[in-house]
Amino acid sequence: MNKIRLQKTITVLILLILPFVIIVYSQGGIDKTRHHLQSALNNIGRGPDTPPYLTAYYRVRHAYFAVEPIKKNAIMFLGDSMTDEGDWSKLFSNEPTINFGIGGDTTLGLLNRMDQVVAAKPKKIFLMIGTNDLCFNRSIPATMKNYNEILHILKTKLPHTQVYIESVLPFNDTIFPSNYLRTNENIKKLNVQIKALAQKYDYPYINMAPAFTGPDGRLPAAWTVDGLHLNEKGYAVWRDQVAKYVKQ
Repeated sequence: MNKIRLQKTITVLILLILPFVIIVYSQGGIDKTRHHLQSALNNIGRGPDTPPYLTAYYRVRHAYFAVEPIKKNAIMFLGDSMTDEGDWSKLFSNEPTINFGIGGDTTLGLLNRMDQVVAAKPKKIFLMIGTNDLCFNRSIPATMKNYNEILHILKTKLPHTQVYIESVLPFNDTIFPSNYLRTNENIKKLNVQIKALAQKYDYPYINMAPAFTGPDGRLPAAWTVDGLHLNEKGYAVWRDQVAKYVKQ
């Protein structure tokens, strides 16, 4: 997609979403506005069986990655909305970071855009993916099959890139309801297999779950916008968990 088409696409999307932005902002502030705006973009033209890489928001982000100049030897944060909503350039202001997160993405959607990841040739990658696979009712074995393909591509096509595998975060199901297979129990099971896969490819595994799990086994309400997505305090915790890997 050329820049003119991209600009037209973004203009149309803004016009479609602007009324919702005004309403949501009046009800919840900047953090909730950003989350609801992203959800609205994800749902434009989306049917129940639409793959993540066919959603409007995915296509806009994918097009953005295609035309935006990529910093050389950058530190890439790669994943779904948990990554997408992080202000990594602010969290690591002294490091060359790039945000390759796409809200609503899954292992299948990430496989669809691995060419862009490889083309960026980052120095480091911090990868977190999988919570939406469970949300969209993809089984853990099917999710791990895709995850294995992702790591195989990274290992073979980016042999000099240091990849860090981050565990999937728990959520607060008293605020954000469980959907299909996404439960905190299944997230624990998924993380066990993600850790084993990281070991298979000799990638460091960063167990984020303990830092993000409260005494009740859920994501603490003080660190989340809606029970699933993080607020500024939550991202500060994330920063602290990966800082030593970013800087080394």
